[in-house]
Amino acid sequence: MMSRQSIGNMLDRQKGFGPGFDFLRISLAVSVVAAHAPYIAMGRLDGPEPWYVFFPHYAALVAFFVLGGFLVAASGLRLSLKEFVINRGLRIIPALAVEIVLSALILGPIFTSLPLSEYFTSYGTYRYFGNIAGLVDYMLPGVFSGNPAPEVNSSLWTIPFEYMCYVLMMAVISCGLLRRPALILFGAIALVGIGLALDLTGHAVLPPQLTPGVTASLHDKIFSTAIFLGRGSKLLVAFILGVAIYLYRYRIPYDGRILAACCLLCLAVAIIGPVDWLTQPVLNATLCPALVYITAYLGVSKLPRLPVFSRGDYSYGIYLYGFPLQQVVKTLLPNTSLLAQFWISFVLITLFAAFSWHWIEKPVLKLRSGFSFVAPRRLAADDTPLAAAAGGVAGRRSVAP
Repeated sequence: MMSRQSIGNMLDRQKGFGPGFDFLRISLAVSVVAAHAPYIAMGRLDGPEPWYVFFPHYAALVAFFVLGGFLVAASGLRLSLKEFVINRGLRIIPALAVEIVLSALILGPIFTSLPLSEYFTSYGTYRYFGNIAGLVDYMLPGVFSGNPAPEVNSSLWTIPFEYMCYVLMMAVISCGLLRRPALILFGAIALVGIGLALDLTGHAVLPPQLTPGVTASLHDKIFSTAIFLGRGSKLLVAFILGVAIYLYRYRIPYDGRILAACCLLCLAVAIIGPVDWLTQPVLNATLCPALVYITAYLGVSKLPRLPVFSRGDYSYGIYLYGFPLQQVVKTLLPNTSLLAQFWISFVLITLFAAFSWHWIEKPVLKLRSGFSFVAPRRLAADDTPLAAAAGGVAGRRSVAP
């Protein structure tokens, strides 16, 4: 009888590259853009978010961090601590820094309601550069102040948690814990367990008493993104479980029945929620493990490559430029339908993501090729022409982040 397939077996068949991860990254990035569309069009609504906003936000971000943990675990097993830090820093920071600079120095002056002299002398303008270091501030003085949603880039709230995950991985690598996967799994269980215990004893997260989008207060940083109770808790749990599923990849079955059961659970949660008792800790204990399996299963599966997006790894650029470009479209076309705003934004976002990949991320990738397992594979693919609207720069196939 044929032996049971595992996630690890499927990954080995592809020589260590999960072909489905490309499809997942783009699909998840686009789903985040779509989930932001109602908020950008109408602002913060009274009462709970509708399921088509609540569920994609939770699921897409969890899947992103699962994917990151899965792939970073492989990197951590190959690289020294120094190489790991350089590798991650070059992948994340340059493109982020360019987006922050463009927002503050080009987008801001164009869309601010303030006189330019006041904009460029405002402390808030220069405080925005702190986003590069993970000091999140969504606002630029006077920018998009007339829109229903006042933020310049609401997506930046995940950056401190991404940095936190990498610091955690540095500690794991330093202590040799990647060779002790049970401790990694225990860490995720402990994080979820503490959250559930705090939740059940009434330590609920209080909504920040602030204008939507303002994150400069200690209250918001502690309660809105608390690592046990707040929205950031799912990211840490997802990342750690992503590391764990990679380390246990030969013990995790590649089974369509398990996939179907996980999808049914996700569907049930989407239909039920959002309700008061589906708190972040409860979701982290129930929905997050299902999403971990779905992400890993699809990542090692042969999913189709998407036209246009197969010419580079545009997912990070979509994440970086999605929200501000949606805000630009809302400002310029305030009375256009939600669907039209989404598609116009999507075209602009794709062009900027192509710019980010071909002019920033891909050149930096060459600097990583000396010690990165992924970079040489990306840079070795045959060139294909990029659409003329994106500048005519040659693109290459991307395989992993």
